[in-house]
Amino acid sequence: MLFGSKTPPSRSELITEADLARSKGRLNKAISGYRKALELEPKDAVVLGKLAPLLARTRQPQAALESFRAAAQAHLDKGFADKALAVYAQATELFPLDLDLWRQVSQLHVQKGHRAEGVKTLLRGRLHFRRSGERPGAIQLLRETLALDATLFEVKLDLALQLSRQQQREEALALLEPLVAEARGKRHLCRLRWTQAQVTPGMGTFIAWLRAWVLGR
Repeated sequence: MLFGSKTPPSRSELITEADLARSKGRLNKAISGYRKALELEPKDAVVLGKLAPLLARTRQPQAALESFRAAAQAHLDKGFADKALAVYAQATELFPLDLDLWRQVSQLHVQKGHRAEGVKTLLRGRLHFRRSGERPGAIQLLRETLALDATLFEVKLDLALQLSRQQQREEALALLEPLVAEARGKRHLCRLRWTQAQVTPGMGTFIAWLRAWVLGR
């Protein structure tokens, strides 16, 4: 060994230095340190999980998503489904319009036997898809919600309305037609008639909504 040569920092030292840089807001230095640590152990779920949000904060969305997914998969490979869910939950907060993230979280809940949580996850995701350009994502999430629980009346109404706005009126009407038999009480019937009035505007559908609102039938 040549005189004055230095031993390269160990993986733990790299992580410690990166943690310190992150705490001081030196994001690029922290990112560099975590990446060097990952060169020594590419599937370190903890380091990948630390790196991902920093990449998001420094406007590297694709790299951030790859890091989030790699961290979640590394946890899953070790049998830590709850830790994978936590990683994905953080990712959805930073990338709420990434359709696949919501689907992955939902699928993990279902695989754990928590179908109701899977449904709730998809519906939380749907709330973020509000603009016209985001409508296909909303439709996909609503379809997958109904695939998990076909009894959700309000979800069917929402899906029908989104389909009609996406120029898929025939499918929307086919979805609404059997809901008269499923309506429970005045509230359900009013919501159904109002949705029908939005899908097929006209005097007939408006009068049907008004009758439901006034008479409950």
